[in-house]
Amino acid sequence: MKVIKIFFVLIIFAIVGGLVAGYVVDELISKNIESALNDITAPANTTVDSSISKTGKITNQDGGLQFYGAILLQSNEKLGTLRSYYKSHAPQGIDLEVINLADSKKIFGENMPSELRFGYHDKSPENYYIVYAWGEAQLPYTMLDFRSYT
Repeated sequence: MKVIKIFFVLIIFAIVGGLVAGYVVDELISKNIESALNDITAPANTTVDSSISKTGKITNQDGGLQFYGAILLQSNEKLGTLRSYYKSHAPQGIDLEVINLADSKKIFGENMPSELRFGYHDKSPENYYIVYAWGEAQLPYTMLDFRSYT
């Protein structure tokens, strides 16, 4: 009888541990994207104002789990200059994009939460840009993350 109780307790710990591991690993993926973007030295006349990361069903509830990391820049440089600079300095495995903050709503669409546009809704200040990287779910941990099934 005692062996059966221990067995059930171990099964419960394994299930809970798997769910927690899935959540933690998936959060780390987004945080690593944000960290990789923050590690890129900003070009001249450019400052990094803030950064953000998020894991979840970001753009719609029907899709899979997504990973997002971004930094908000204030710069006197042109968009093309920033885009080529960041693409040439991107770490291996990070496919990033640079957009004007004012264009973020039409690029991301209405479903993108405003906090991922750094809180800006319809109006945004000039000379602000978002450098972001986006990823889709990867096995095996996403199978354990409850957010990919809600």
